[in-house]
Amino acid sequence: MVANGGNTEGLFRGAFMNSGAVIPRGDISLDQQSYDNLVRTTGCAGAEDTLECLRQVPFPLLTEAVNQSPELFSYQVRHDVQVPSHPVVNFILQSLNLSWGPRADGTFLNAPLQHLVLQGSVANIPFVTGNKRPNIMSPVDLLT
Repeated sequence: MVANGGNTEGLFRGAFMNSGAVIPRGDISLDQQSYDNLVRTTGCAGAEDTLECLRQVPFPLLTEAVNQSPELFSYQVRHDVQVPSHPVVNFILQSLNLSWGPRADGTFLNAPLQHLVLQGSVANIPFVTGNKRPNIMSPVDLLT
């Protein structure tokens, strides 16, 4: 809904989103490590054109490699953020170290997602969004 300046070009007229809220993601340079890991894991590290090599990787191998990427409950050190020493804040910041989310590239997404929303650069279409809280203890629960 925020891609292409909010212009859907007639491709869709509404949206259903699961966990549709935008979170700060930064630009594409922050995913370079994840891309490099994917290239290495799939055996494309020596290829002249790594993206073309990834396009040729058998789906099961690509799926296995992607599944090794950081996800919501991964806990990895972020080098792009100064992490406070409080364990709950630390957990929250670390858990946002996700791979493969939408990031500003200067063309398709010309700014960080939250900036595009604030600028009103969003498709003017009806949408339904929701978030399901998993059955686990949240970082907020740790404070109480």
